[in-house]
Amino acid sequence: MLRSMLLGVSLMLSAASVVHAEGLLDSVKAGKTVRVGFAEQEPFIVSGPNEQLIGYEADLLRAVLAKFGKSELKGVPTQFGALIPGLQANRFDVIASDLYIRPDRCKLVAFAEPTHIVNDGIVVRAGNPKGIHSYTDIAKDPTLKVGYLTGGGPIADHALAAGVKPEQLVTLPDVASLFAAVKTGRIDVFLNTAVTVAATLKTANDPALERALPFAQAVIDGKPAVGVGSFAFRREDQAFVDAFNKHLIEILRSGEAARIGEPYGFSAEDIPNGDLKLSSLCAG
Repeated sequence: MLRSMLLGVSLMLSAASVVHAEGLLDSVKAGKTVRVGFAEQEPFIVSGPNEQLIGYEADLLRAVLAKFGKSELKGVPTQFGALIPGLQANRFDVIASDLYIRPDRCKLVAFAEPTHIVNDGIVVRAGNPKGIHSYTDIAKDPTLKVGYLTGGGPIADHALAAGVKPEQLVTLPDVASLFAAVKTGRIDVFLNTAVTVAATLKTANDPALERALPFAQAVIDGKPAVGVGSFAFRREDQAFVDAFNKHLIEILRSGEAARIGEPYGFSAEDIPNGDLKLSSLCAG
């Protein structure tokens, strides 16, 4: 009797797993609202008027979903470090927030094929009083503090690879906190993607802050270190991700993705053409 009950429960759980795996694909095909987990980060994705999602990733996501039949987006704002846990807890269906693809994350989520390639940039106090133009400049002065978004490990890895000490790194939950920390001297540098640095400084229009130019990229294994990001889904939704990727690759190869990114400050070099593969990034 007990074995029969356990077998029945096991079959029910298996059936539930199959339903869940097919759920997002069926939902999107039916044109139902897709819940988007995001942390405010220009020019990738922000919440605009009437909670309308704005930015490269928001527009690209709409373009791909349109291939299934139009689906509305509903933004679910959260802190960057809570994005993957929130996805796993079914608080939303997709992460669209400049999430870098890296092997450890590939074990936790199902990434779409790469959608953007970005360099690093830094925000400093106006006039760049410490004369910071590279990770080397930061590494040679251990008193310097570098802030970055909580959960933004890959960009911190670039700093560490270039010789910056772990004790020099500080995490804060959002861009506003990091800007304030630079202004008060709690940190000397706010590290983020170059395209985000440019966009957020333009929006802030704060004369107390500036982007340090030029800024030399970290070099890892003889190559400049860049971040490669994409959308992320639950691993149980791989059936949907496979279908999503077919449409995404078409949009990347046609140049439509580059056209979507251009108004937000992305160059053609920032947008993959479909040849850069997820499998190579997940393998490390």
